[in-house]
Amino acid sequence: MAGSSPISIAFGKAVKQQRLTKGLTQDELAHHCGVDRTYISRIERGLKNPTLSVIWDIATHLKISLVALTTLTMQKMPVDHTVLPENQATSDLVDD
Repeated sequence: MAGSSPISIAFGKAVKQQRLTKGLTQDELAHHCGVDRTYISRIERGLKNPTLSVIWDIATHLKISLVALTTLTMQKMPVDHTVLPENQATSDLVDD
């Protein structure tokens, strides 16, 4: 998936996993979220970065909290792209 960011790919995988777990088609999820099926497809493939309101709609219709969806996304991130507090320099956390 050239050009896709690791977070977009991980988010897409999390959405797809939850959609399939709930037994929904892309068409059904898209209808509930007020978007086109191809938009859901592109999200699931890591090709689109949805707005926060679309992420909210996706989570709502998958009956999962934003925190849980974020956690699933982080679990699907490649280890070398996951930012953990213990790996972040203190200087990155403090404004000058």
